Amino acid sequence: MARARNRPDPDAGPLERFAYDLQVLREKSGALDYRSMARRVGCAPSTLSTAAAGKRLPTLETTLAFVRACGGGLEAQAEWTRRWEQVRTELNRQPSGEMAGLSADRGMAGDHTLPDKPTAQENIASGGVASGLIKSERRYSRRMGVLIVCAAAASVVTATGLVGANGDHSPRAHIASHGSPRITVSSASPTTATAPTPEPERRHGPLIMIPGRAVDLDSLAPDWAEQAAPGPTSTDVEFDFSDHALTGLRNADMAVLPPGSTGTFSECALEQNYGVALAAHDIRPGRLLCDITSDNRVALLRVTDVQHDAVGTPDQVTFDAVVWVRPHKN
Repeated sequence: MARARNRPDPDAGPLERFAYDLQVLREKSGALDYRSMARRVGCAPSTLSTAAAGKRLPTLETTLAFVRACGGGLEAQAEWTRRWEQVRTELNRQPSGEMAGLSADRGMAGDHTLPDKPTAQENIASGGVASGLIKSERRYSRRMGVLIVCAAAASVVTATGLVGANGDHSPRAHIASHGSPRITVSSASPTTATAPTPEPERRHGPLIMIPGRAVDLDSLAPDWAEQAAPGPTSTDVEFDFSDHALTGLRNADMAVLPPGSTGTFSECALEQNYGVALAAHDIRPGRLLCDITSDNRVALLRVTDVQHDAVGTPDQVTFDAVVWVRPHKN
């Protein structure tokens, strides 16, 4: 059977196969138009259509929104989360996986800008000649060196005023009176700021919670050992069924980071206002929650998506969850 127009070829690679299956999922759910799907999940129609185009890997949040728009519940979202992670891993293993992984990690719609000139590895992946690129980069460096020397010369000449002994302002008169200006070019390399070493992560991935459930952030289970709240002493965070608030369990060990925070290990470890809950009306994408787990680890929960019931109460929250290796110092 001929492939539908604009449908990716599932045999072309993992990215195309992923997009193809998203389109199949949409057709099986009634082939809704993207505008109707977008209204269901509160996003732009172009976001969903791009996700199924097969040009780049959508973010996990967009993938799950697509699945929900097609009527997929928690089980379906967990399956597509597993598939998304598998595709991202496959793309990162390919020769051009560096750029593919970038698309997956940073999103779909203009989240990154390509560098002005390719690296040697990218040149090789696109069929170029690495040695030619290296030579080009050396020529670029030499041109920059000439520009630096010329700029230094102009600075020295300008500083001396180009004034000769007889008041003549011409460069020739100045050189005749004082000799050629001496130009000193430092050979020291400019100081470059080094990026801080990222804090080692024990686990990083999506977490979905519904009211009346609790999770264990120390767990390595795919569903974070989700179970009916409050659960055993190992559970850490509860989505309360009565007031739909998010709260820390047992040791009242949850904090809400203030606006402007970026969600780092240090911010969570140094936060002093632990023992609070996040009320239902404050649960919205972008909120950052810190938790000191039952095993004394530092965790961050970044709210990425919130689904509401008919009266506007949160009934499903998706997080980007990080648990770091280094324990919390009491």
